[in-house]
Amino acid sequence: MSDVVNASRTGVTSMFGQRIGNIFQQQAIIPMILRAGMVGINFGVMVGLTAWLGLAAFGELAVTWGLALVVAPVISLGGPLLLLRVLTDGRGVSYRTLFVHAVIMPMMLGLVFYICAEALWPRMPWVAVVFCAFAINLLTCLSSLMRGLGSVHASMAIRDCGPQAALGAAAIYAQGADILDHAALWMAGFTLIAAVWTWRHQRRGDIVGRTGGAIGASPALWGTSVLGVALAQVDIIVGGALLSPAHMGLYALLKRVANLVALPVSVATWVSAADISKSFAIGDLSALQNASRQGSRIALLPGTILFIGAMLFAAVGAKEGGVVFAVLSLGAFLQVVFVSGFPVATLCGFAHVAAMSRAVSVLVYVGLAAWVIGPLSNAVAYVTSITAGSVVLWFLLWQRTRVDTSAFALFLNTRVAWKPS
Repeated sequence: MSDVVNASRTGVTSMFGQRIGNIFQQQAIIPMILRAGMVGINFGVMVGLTAWLGLAAFGELAVTWGLALVVAPVISLGGPLLLLRVLTDGRGVSYRTLFVHAVIMPMMLGLVFYICAEALWPRMPWVAVVFCAFAINLLTCLSSLMRGLGSVHASMAIRDCGPQAALGAAAIYAQGADILDHAALWMAGFTLIAAVWTWRHQRRGDIVGRTGGAIGASPALWGTSVLGVALAQVDIIVGGALLSPAHMGLYALLKRVANLVALPVSVATWVSAADISKSFAIGDLSALQNASRQGSRIALLPGTILFIGAMLFAAVGAKEGGVVFAVLSLGAFLQVVFVSGFPVATLCGFAHVAAMSRAVSVLVYVGLAAWVIGPLSNAVAYVTSITAGSVVLWFLLWQRTRVDTSAFALFLNTRVAWKPS
């Protein structure tokens, strides 16, 4: 009996070791190093802004910047995700369609949003917020075009580092709401550089041309984008209304540091996006499962290492700040575990499912906001909400496709006998 048990243990250990070995061997090393550098820049900007402006002023800037990040997808109508999908699955777009989705529609919706927001909440610097939101969206659309042209590194840098770097550069010489205006000007410069790069690319004619397909707005992708950014900023915006500026500045800084744990998530989703889109376009669910696993492979090991480091850091930190940091780090690690859910949903025709899951997260946070009295309760409410949404998204995708988008797919046979009702 003991021999059977030992043999079983050996087999499980060997299988586990083999899976871990595969994770080690298949890391996206260059994108991960690049992403680490970008996160380092973003983190340096946040720390620098805190030291330069002070916690109270930084807390106020975090709220207005958070509003700009939310308004960007509101005026986009899902343009960046829609472009990413059609530019990576082989369909391509016309110049007219690209211009409409990247410039015309966001400009018109930005004007409408400004008029409504100014009437409802006149105390906010809405001109600066909308101007900055338009620049963020345009930069994100160009990053989708660059990704369609095969660029993983430069496109990821433009998308994830461009806005934050622009904010930091503007804060060096501008003050108050002017920081957002000048950040938008910096982003306009980054946009010009990206536009020149795409125009001169030798494969541009393969995916963008006069005969490219026309695409309409996607309410599901738009809703997913808006809810996603709203979810990422809801604890900052609502917390800004409930907590003091100093508390909000501390919370925003701790959240930024804790988000280092989720550093591999952007790399995993960006690297695996093309394979996910192509596998679904040809109807190969087996390939789709493999593409989902690829995202988990890229994210899991470095995410685990970063999470362990975050817990050690929290253990030696200040009592209250350390606990807040630990809670936020746990939430970031759980996003690593469910890393492939969002790209599979948005690139495979299930954007409405992603929108539903994010709506669940926002509703959970709003429901828990009544108990938010400080940074710790705000962190607990936020982590609970994003985790609930991730689990809902995983379950709904599994029901519809039998593709396991969690990291557990790396270690378990996903074709299990259990069938959800």
